[in-house]
Amino acid sequence: MAIQIQKEACLVCYACQAECPNMAIDIDHFKVCALCFNCVNSCPTGALVEEEIELEGKKLKRIRYLGHKCEKCGKCQEVCSIGIKKVDDNFPYSKGHCVLCLKCIEVCPIEIISLPGVIDKPIRKIEVPKEPIIVTDDCVGCEICVPECPVNAITIENNKAVIDKSKCIYCGICAQTCPWNAIYVAGRIPKKRRKEIKKFEIDENKCIYCLECVEICPGNMLKVDEKNLIVIPPKACPACKLCVKVCPVDAIELDVKLSSPHPITDEGLVIVEEDFDILKKCASVCPTDAIVVDDKKKEVRMCIVCGACAVACPNGALKVGKIEHNGKEYNRIEYSPYLCKKCGTCVKVCPMKTLKLTRSEKLPLKGFCVMCLLCLSVAEKEKKKVLELR
Repeated sequence: MAIQIQKEACLVCYACQAECPNMAIDIDHFKVCALCFNCVNSCPTGALVEEEIELEGKKLKRIRYLGHKCEKCGKCQEVCSIGIKKVDDNFPYSKGHCVLCLKCIEVCPIEIISLPGVIDKPIRKIEVPKEPIIVTDDCVGCEICVPECPVNAITIENNKAVIDKSKCIYCGICAQTCPWNAIYVAGRIPKKRRKEIKKFEIDENKCIYCLECVEICPGNMLKVDEKNLIVIPPKACPACKLCVKVCPVDAIELDVKLSSPHPITDEGLVIVEEDFDILKKCASVCPTDAIVVDDKKKEVRMCIVCGACAVACPNGALKVGKIEHNGKEYNRIEYSPYLCKKCGTCVKVCPMKTLKLTRSEKLPLKGFCVMCLLCLSVAEKEKKKVLELR
């Protein structure tokens, strides 16, 4: 019987990994010691042994390490069924096996870690809204997503993130960054960005023990030492920085390093009638300028999501992805601005000549269709069928 983590619901905050005394959890690869005891059976010196303990009235087996017997031969690492065992020169030399200390269960801010049959946690059902982009009620208004948006499409109103869909390019960076999994793009669960807490300290000389930080923490992760009247920060957490924001005396320092965003990997919209005036209105709401209006020639061009740009892009900044509308899947162009080198290859191959490089560092390229359908909404309001989703 081994520890289990609900992968889809995980915040990737690393709190469980940080608390594990034996490196038996690897959140980046979602590996957890399975207590298969292969390492015990393979150990030639008896440094790893199987022992029985009692938890919640039930008898369970765990692994015990006898450091004085370990010769660092590495056989336990070779036979590990999960690939989490590690042997090195730092004590304990053999690590990665679970000792059932249950610290991971205790520290998880959203209670998705369990020991089945002993300490069970409710299954956290993730119902992903089937919308191009949405902010759910799980949003805590921490503002972490605001500076990460490449097109400044996010603001905070009434302690909740609000996304301006006329600016949004649906790149997914906000969803990947959100500490509490409150933003979804294209109806999918985002792959979270890795985070490293470089520093999380509370200055005891400044702290006035008002406990505002403790009360505002969504995961109840700040602990209180009532004897010494101090607040103790966790080793790792979702790092939403609400505690920093609320502290009246600036006693909290939280320095977080985020990894680069992930590329969004995992028939279309057509012009039916060339009504220039209405199509011009449609073009005005496109967040990426994928509809190009030529006033002189009275012509309209639009991205047809052919994928030529994605095929030609040497840096992986452009991909052809999927999005669902009314129960049907459609292709869309997905753009990762941080990968774009502004080489212009995509511009050269675009058959509709909608792509163009910009001077913006946050959005170096425009002219690709993300299938947000804002243009279609405008066309429908005009009560004239100039655009159609087929």
